[in-house]
Amino acid sequence: MQTWLRTKKRFVLMGAALFLGLLCLGLVSSCPQLTKGVGALSSKLATAKPSLTRTIAATPTRMPTDTPSPTATATLVPTPSPTVLLSRVLPVPVILQELPLSCEFAAMRMVLAAILGKAPSEQELIACTPRDPNPNLGFRGDPAGYNRFPDGTINWDNYGAYADAVAQALNRCALEPAGGQFRALASRGTSYDKVAQAVLGGQPVIVWVTKRQRVETSRVGTSQGPVQLVMGEHVWVVVGYHADGTFDVHDPYPQANQVQTLHARTFPNWEMFDRMAVFVASTKASTD
Repeated sequence: MQTWLRTKKRFVLMGAALFLGLLCLGLVSSCPQLTKGVGALSSKLATAKPSLTRTIAATPTRMPTDTPSPTATATLVPTPSPTVLLSRVLPVPVILQELPLSCEFAAMRMVLAAILGKAPSEQELIACTPRDPNPNLGFRGDPAGYNRFPDGTINWDNYGAYADAVAQALNRCALEPAGGQFRALASRGTSYDKVAQAVLGGQPVIVWVTKRQRVETSRVGTSQGPVQLVMGEHVWVVVGYHADGTFDVHDPYPQANQVQTLHARTFPNWEMFDRMAVFVASTKASTD
C-alpha cells in the first residue's frame, strides 16, 4: 500500500510540473526559472523516501479475573468415644443381724458405719423404730420373732419394715443427732442405674429382696389401706458396682459358708417390692 501511494504521488507531481511548464512556454516565454524550479521539485520528490509512520498496536489490557477462593474444608469434630463405665467398691463393713427378723437394722448399721464412721447398736435402733401393722410406717411384728408358726404356716404378723420406715428411722435415730450432714431418702420404682450412680458417688444403698426365688404374697389391711406383704422379705446393702453391670452386696443374714458379700447382676424379686431402696445423700450441697 505504501509503494502504491508513493507512485501515485510521483505521477501527480510530474503532471503538475509538466502542466506548469507547458503553460509557461505557451504564455510566457521568459519563465525559465519557474520551469527549473518545478523540475527540481519534481526530481526531489521523485527521489525522496517517504517517512514511515510507526503504528503502535495497542496491547490489549487483560481484564482481572476473580481469584477463586479456596474451597472451605469442613473440620471434622471427632465423635467422643463412649464413657467407659467405672467400677467402685465402697469400704462398708459387714454387720450381721442379731435376731431372726432384724435384717433392716443390721443394714442400717452398715450404712451408718460407712457414712459416719460409727453406728448405734442393733438394740438401740430397734428401740428407736416404732412398731406398726403397716410396714411403711414402722416395723410390723417382733424382730426377735419368726415368720412361720411351728406347723410351718406363714405368720404374717412377724414381718419387717419397708423403705419409708427405714429412712425415717435412719434420720431420727442417727443422722439428725449426728449433725444432719446426711439425710436418708426412700425411693420406689428405682432403676439399677440409679443404684449404680449412688455407689459410684460413694453412697451405699439398701434394697429389698427375698431369700428365695419362689415366694408367696399376702395383701393385708391397715388403717392406711391394704399393703402387700412378700414372704421372705429381706434387705441387701449394695456396696460395689462394676463395669460389666454387676453389683457387690452385703447380706446381713448369716450364711452357712460365711460368705456375706455376694456378686449379683439383679436383686431377687426386687420388682415385687416396687423396687424399694433407701439412699443416703449429703445435705451439704443443698445448704451451700
